[in-house]
Amino acid sequence: MRATHTAGLLALAAATTANAQTITQSADFFFDAVALNEPVPITFDAFDTMGGTRTLTGVSFAAHSSFSLEMIAENGEDYAIGADEWFVEAAIFNNITFSPEQPNEVSIFGLGGVGYGPLSDDLAASDGNEQEGDDSVLFSFKDEYSGFRDALPFQIANFEGSGQLDAEIYPFLSLSIPPPPPFFDLWITNHLNFGTVELTYTYTEVPAPASASLVALAGLAAARRRR
Repeated sequence: MRATHTAGLLALAAATTANAQTITQSADFFFDAVALNEPVPITFDAFDTMGGTRTLTGVSFAAHSSFSLEMIAENGEDYAIGADEWFVEAAIFNNITFSPEQPNEVSIFGLGGVGYGPLSDDLAASDGNEQEGDDSVLFSFKDEYSGFRDALPFQIANFEGSGQLDAEIYPFLSLSIPPPPPFFDLWITNHLNFGTVELTYTYTEVPAPASASLVALAGLAAARRRR
């Protein structure tokens, strides 16, 4: 019975020394789909275990974005089409992919997002002039959105190491367009997306061997005083 009581004191003492702590980093990004529709590179520091003196217990991500989006829908038929004959639904959300030195790639999908639709309007017959006239309509939006995600447990180890982790953020534009007929063109004339990505490590410090011995002695002393 005495041995069981002492072990309980030791477990309690060890738990109180392992307080969770966090490290947060941030990276800014700027994305222009019209100029270059490519993912934007961002970089973070990997989590250094400091020789095993601390343990990574969680990884989380947050993104805060502002964007502008302009689209022109244009009738491609030689007859007028009504708003009930076609539509476009648009949604923007951030995807982030990490390619650490370890062989496993980590992808975080849908880190915040915003959507619009269905979008439609009455369009006159095609006039043969691109992006202008009564056969086209302009949709224009400006907005902000944020998102938060935790890494899955099996992904956490990929963030451990020294040096830096290379990543890419891609503000993905999803368009839902019904099949023809009728036929219409959709022009993305502006899509800017910019903001900040935050990466947060949650970790605990591992007591050094000397500290663990002191905890054990303190636990034994406390047990003996109670006898």
